Amino acid sequence: MLFDLGCMQKGLCYQEVDVVFFLFRLLPCITEHLTAEIVQLTVSDITGAIEWMKCSFLYVRIKKNPEKYAVRKGLTGDRLERHMQDICVQNVYELSRYQLIWTDEDGFLLKPLEPGKLMTKYYLKFDTMKHIIQAPGNCSIEDALQIICRAEELAWIQLRRSEKKLLNDINIDKDNRLRFHILGDKGKRKKRVQTREEKIFVLANDCLTGDPLVHDLSHNQDMNSICANGYRIAKCMKEYFLYRKNYRGALSSALLTKSLYQKVWDDSPYVLKQLPGIGMVTAKALHSMGVKSFASLSEADPRKIEMVTGRKYPFGNHIKESLLSLPPEVEMRFEEIERQRQGTSKVMVTLTRLSQPVQTTKRHSADMVVGVEEDNLVLFHEKIRVDDFPRYS
Repeated sequence: MLFDLGCMQKGLCYQEVDVVFFLFRLLPCITEHLTAEIVQLTVSDITGAIEWMKCSFLYVRIKKNPEKYAVRKGLTGDRLERHMQDICVQNVYELSRYQLIWTDEDGFLLKPLEPGKLMTKYYLKFDTMKHIIQAPGNCSIEDALQIICRAEELAWIQLRRSEKKLLNDINIDKDNRLRFHILGDKGKRKKRVQTREEKIFVLANDCLTGDPLVHDLSHNQDMNSICANGYRIAKCMKEYFLYRKNYRGALSSALLTKSLYQKVWDDSPYVLKQLPGIGMVTAKALHSMGVKSFASLSEADPRKIEMVTGRKYPFGNHIKESLLSLPPEVEMRFEEIERQRQGTSKVMVTLTRLSQPVQTTKRHSADMVVGVEEDNLVLFHEKIRVDDFPRYS
């Protein structure tokens, strides 16, 4: 059976699916779909929002079989249409309440705001976006990770009785591997993992050590989903905090974004796992010879690398050549060029690329953020391409 999700747009996609099952799942997602329509300027007022909903096949099916879509049986004709209008108006109110969209005093005109654009850009659930908006002002990396653990995108992960002992042992963490732990009321590490969110938190921390204790297929699938969805949510958090000029939140979410993408903390002893050709065994072998960073690897003897890892020539050369895939090194210098009486200063920041970029299809970008930590305020932000500039100031 063919259906469309909104006949107001041209070039809509058609598919053959189980319509009733799909539309029943779509009903709770009306808020996200409506936000996307407002962001794309397809819907610009409340009348257009109601018409958009009435043009959807979801509305057609609800009119025919309302009881299959959590709509009270017996609503027909004008009463059913009024019910759907109430749903639409309520969703618009919720979006306006959390400042995802702007409405005029009468609640008639609708315009997208930056948080709503970010929610649509990163395909986030409305409840997840609410968690981001309600984040504390001095949001730490742990706070950002907790937001991801409560995200609706990970609600499908369940806590099973059979895995509680393993999760408890990981959180107790006798070897102090984890950066963050689930704490009890007295600030001590909890001995029992009791909720889905706590399971996600433990798995994420275990994965980001670089040497996880969990290896079975089910947990690996959970961790891959946590990192993939978490990376997307953290990117949205970073852009949201930059929009709000929140320095600590932007810094924390930026560091968490990088860690989730590489599946390792930035200060992990196994940070070299990011390079192609280096797995856990090789990373541990390099760690044993004191090679724990990119700088120490660049200075290491290729023959000694082969001896320690038990690999043949020219493995050491290939490992050192893999360093060329990293972004070029950049030096940052600050210079005060003007001091004013009110205690403020004008500062020039100069970025100088120290190494030549390698000819590759991969482009390296970075966020340049200037802020005041005491005031938790972002003063300047710009995305830069570190391959393209000899000097940027």
